[in-house]
Amino acid sequence: MSIFHGELGLQFVTHLANHYTVPDLVRLAQLAADKGFKQIWVNDNIRYRGQLVVLTAIASHVPIRLGTAIMVPYFHNPLDVADSLAALSELCEGREISIGIARGDLGQSPQHVQALKPVAMVSETVRFLRRALAGEEIPYGEYPFLQEFYRLNPNGKFCLAFKPKAAFKFYGGGNGPQSLRMCGRVMDGLISSGTYIPMLKAGRLPGMLATADKAARELDRQKCLRKVCELNVSISRDREKAIEFPKRQVSHSILQWEALGFTPEEYAKLGVQREQVLKLKAAYAAGATVEEASTRVTETMVKTYYAAGKPEEVRDQIIELVGEAGRLGYDHVAFAKLGPDYDEAINLITEQVVPALK
Repeated sequence: MSIFHGELGLQFVTHLANHYTVPDLVRLAQLAADKGFKQIWVNDNIRYRGQLVVLTAIASHVPIRLGTAIMVPYFHNPLDVADSLAALSELCEGREISIGIARGDLGQSPQHVQALKPVAMVSETVRFLRRALAGEEIPYGEYPFLQEFYRLNPNGKFCLAFKPKAAFKFYGGGNGPQSLRMCGRVMDGLISSGTYIPMLKAGRLPGMLATADKAARELDRQKCLRKVCELNVSISRDREKAIEFPKRQVSHSILQWEALGFTPEEYAKLGVQREQVLKLKAAYAAGATVEEASTRVTETMVKTYYAAGKPEEVRDQIIELVGEAGRLGYDHVAFAKLGPDYDEAINLITEQVVPALK
């Protein structure tokens, strides 16, 4: 009996895989396509290889569906995004393009921009892009937050000079009720972007999905949003490397639990003591580097965000996690982050994990 009936994809995270050049990522996308994965998602981050550049390079060489997971709107003028997405569509041979868009990591975005009014920013950006990619003429004055943030001419208008060659679907992320309700109102789907495991284990995920779906139904939209599970994986034959690889990222991500108001009961479900997280937060506040802070991250902490370890133990973790995704109504699972070596990870996932899901 199949554990999961939806599609499987991969996410490339450029800041965690900075040693891979754009040609390397194109080659890895071809490997993924050859192995049967249906979609490649690419993340967004300042200072690393541009998301839309990477996607365009892949589209030029590999016949596979593409998506952003996620795009941070504060980093991109929506006029330029509309132009770039429309041009990208000319390389996709009619394949649908998935646009995941959200505020971005709380620890990263504020280092570069003032991440003001995230619900307004994301919702106005999506509404603007929908109309732009449909070829409409759009008055900037109808989008007051975008107009102010990007200093757009309030009397000006935007209209693409050419027609996109593919359909676009928009996916939102977020963990709080405001973001989730906004997703239900303006998005086609929802991405559990990197927080799937902790939200599942803490018991919050069913309520989060219900909040977004309820908002969608209240507007007479589709009964349920499409759902994408971004499932963090760190897999390697070298167990030490597989456990070590996620620690830098987890040292930041786990600090969100305080902002999200995790209760003592939720900490207990995750197997982590609140004092451990507070000590990690204090270390950063005292000036610790990421390398120094990551030494405080335990294997238990790693596994609140990742299916991590050698192939057989990752397989067992993924069977459970993907099984839950299926029961919760997810349509697509994207294996994300992958591990210290993308070639090894793609081959191991294909050979030792995917068969166990069928």
